[in-house]
Amino acid sequence: MQSSIFNSMGLGGMDPAIWIFILFGLSLLLIIILIAVSSGQKKKILALTERIDDLTSGEGGKSLEAELDQIIEDNEKLLKDTEKNTKDIAAIYGRLKKVYQKMAIVKYDAYEQLGGEMSAVVVILDEKNNGVLINNVYSTEGGYVYTREIENGKCRHELGAEEQQALTEAISK
Repeated sequence: MQSSIFNSMGLGGMDPAIWIFILFGLSLLLIIILIAVSSGQKKKILALTERIDDLTSGEGGKSLEAELDQIIEDNEKLLKDTEKNTKDIAAIYGRLKKVYQKMAIVKYDAYEQLGGEMSAVVVILDEKNNGVLINNVYSTEGGYVYTREIENGKCRHELGAEEQQALTEAISK
C-alpha cells in the first residue's frame, strides 16, 4: 500500500504497519512517563497533606484555629490596655504641668557684719513659671520669713537683688 504522504516525505518504501508499532511504542513510553510524573506529584501532595494536618492539629491537640482565636483575643486585650495607658499618660502629663518642677536657692548675707550666708531665698515654680518665693532673712535679733506669689515668672511686688537672682535661676531651669 503506497501513501502519497509517505512518498512526499521520502518514506514511501516503509510498511505502514511499522508506523503503527512505532506509534504504539511511543504511546506506551508516554504513558509510562505520565505514570512516573503522576506518582511523583502524588508523593508531593501527600507530603503537603501531612504538613497541613500537622499545622491544623497543632501541638498537644491544639488546632491552628484555636491558636488564631487566642492570638486575636490577646490582641484585642492589648489594644484596650494600650488605649487605657494612653489616656492615663495624658492625664499624668496634664497633672505634671501643675507640679513644681523648677527650683533655685540663693544664699546671702542679709547684714554684712554677720557673715556665713545665713539668709536664703528659695524659689519653686511649675512648668508655666507659677509658684512661690520664700525669703528667710537671718539677723542677730532673730529670723524673718517672707513669701511672694509668682505668676507667669513675675511677682506683683518689687524684688530684692537676691530674690530676682533666685527667680531668674529657677525660670532658666
